[in-house]
Amino acid sequence: MKRLCGVVIPARDEEKYIENTLVSLVNQTSPPFIVVVNDGSVDATGELASKHADVVVNLPRHEDSWVGRPELAKVINAGFDILRNVSVEYVMVSGSEAVYPPHYIEEITRRMKREGVVMASGVAEGERARSFSPRGSGRVIDSEWFRSIGFKYPENYGFEAYVVFKALSQGKTVAVYPDVRFKLQRRTQFSSRKAYYWGKGMRALNYDPLYVLGRVALLSLRSPRIGFAMLKGYLSSDVEKYHDLSKFVSTFQRRYILFMLRELVKNP
Repeated sequence: MKRLCGVVIPARDEEKYIENTLVSLVNQTSPPFIVVVNDGSVDATGELASKHADVVVNLPRHEDSWVGRPELAKVINAGFDILRNVSVEYVMVSGSEAVYPPHYIEEITRRMKREGVVMASGVAEGERARSFSPRGSGRVIDSEWFRSIGFKYPENYGFEAYVVFKALSQGKTVAVYPDVRFKLQRRTQFSSRKAYYWGKGMRALNYDPLYVLGRVALLSLRSPRIGFAMLKGYLSSDVEKYHDLSKFVSTFQRRYILFMLRELVKNP
């Protein structure tokens, strides 16, 4: 029997939060097939996952955090490897600290079907919605389209953004639904380390320099140290670029900048 959705949850030492996340998914109006990738946890994450998930993938322990790094894509891909052989219409990626309302999956997928969208997300409470980029946690992807690009994330910096730009480069539609909200049990932190890896992702995706400078300038208003870290990451020379998107991303961003400038002129 084909399920509406399968969910991948990467988790590392998340015993404090993961059970609430899993219960919120089990209680969906259309319960998904749940895969937890236990990334070498030394706490009770694996045991809690086994109570609620359909499959738990156990990976060996590593000491460094892999947030923002290509290694995290490998962790998520371990979950996709399971879902590849499960009959689902949609694939969702969730953080281990997110809590979803019961209608989340059904509502997101209903709108995706109606609007011909291949990737979408809601918005976490307290966060601003970006107009065209579904967030990484809570992201729902059409499995047929995802299969057409390999049913995995690229194991490189900027892997979450890559999938968004890949869809846009093919003329596909992605969406963010600001009225479909979910909660985060832990506030998202943006450190210099994360900013550095984000900058490396910008480099890999060939972000337009003006777009990058704008992002760095805005970030530096809040924290010059974090803004510098992002710029340092963008200027890295040891990053493999996505050659299939090298022209598209920079062109898309220049058009986006021009669009925003026109909007400012029309509505000063």
